Amino acid sequence: MWRDLLAELCREEKLPAIETDSEAVCERIAVAYECAANPVWPMPQLAETLAALREKNLALGIVSNAQFYTLSLFPAFLDGRDLAALGFDERLAVFSFQLREGKPSTRLYEILAENLAEQGIAPDEVIYVGNDLRNDIWPAQLVGFRTALFAGDARSLRWREDDPRVEGVIPDLVITELAQLIAVLS
Repeated sequence: MWRDLLAELCREEKLPAIETDSEAVCERIAVAYECAANPVWPMPQLAETLAALREKNLALGIVSNAQFYTLSLFPAFLDGRDLAALGFDERLAVFSFQLREGKPSTRLYEILAENLAEQGIAPDEVIYVGNDLRNDIWPAQLVGFRTALFAGDARSLRWREDDPRVEGVIPDLVITELAQLIAVLS
């Protein structure tokens, strides 16, 4: 998409001539745009919560509507630590950009459930934490996961009250701070 847009802008002379076939150029522009349009930041207590969960020897996974650069955000925000260093199991990391499918597709959650089953973990033994009732809670529940809606960040919280697909969908838990997970899982 970015390559096509840049080529068109160059053809129309709305942008100086650049190498639009360059993967690196397109990636840099995509990242710059995303950082400006959709700034991201780690939630308070993220590093401490992950450390506490890791100390409990819990299997940590992630389902994310990630972009190709998302994996770079973890080290940037969390003292150079990647997902593995933060305690996440690589087999339990499901990213939309790798599968070319996004939330709320249950396929992402089904893949996670299959990978968990290989480790002897049943869906009802999982608590899936998300900030979006339609994209996180609804599909996670359809797969059989227990759910926690993270309502601690007003900018990212999505109740989706006008979406009929989430009518009657109620998370098992609502948390307002990530550290509340530690007490819940004790």
